[in-house]
Amino acid sequence: MLAAPLGVALSATLVWSSSQSAFSGTTVNPGNALTAGSVSLTDDDTGTAMFSVTGLKPGSTGSRCIQVTYAGSLASTVKVYVAPGGLTGTGLGTYLHLTVEEGTPGTYSSCSTFAATATDYTGTLSGFAASATSFATGVGAWAPTGAGQVKTYRVTYTLQDNNAAQSLSATVAVTWEAQNS
Repeated sequence: MLAAPLGVALSATLVWSSSQSAFSGTTVNPGNALTAGSVSLTDDDTGTAMFSVTGLKPGSTGSRCIQVTYAGSLASTVKVYVAPGGLTGTGLGTYLHLTVEEGTPGTYSSCSTFAATATDYTGTLSGFAASATSFATGVGAWAPTGAGQVKTYRVTYTLQDNNAAQSLSATVAVTWEAQNS
């Protein structure tokens, strides 16, 4: 009777001591850290509308610059568009000729030093709002590669000589959007 418990104890001792005598080795790769890049745009309009004009007549024209600064860390492409629902009013957009240009330097307070480097859009305001409705269909060629890069856009309107434009109105929200490449 003693043989069975003694055999179990001896077997357990052999298994325990053989599992304690194995070789071992490890390596560690410490300090792994991952950080996402960023995409960010700001402008110099201080939250005010580019245009607030009343009493337009045939041939009335105006232009305004807005300076857009890229503050992201990832290379990106910037597009300009009018999001769906961004053009409201009673139809004046059909009679407003619109030109959107990219260039330098120019600021929101003055376009006097602006020099165009590209024309992103020319046509009616309604046409722009219908064709450039998202980043995918937006216009523009600016491709900043890092923070601190600046592009100035000049937006110019001219009211067509069309009697049907009388008493009509338009309000538009123009969007600049950057997406990383």
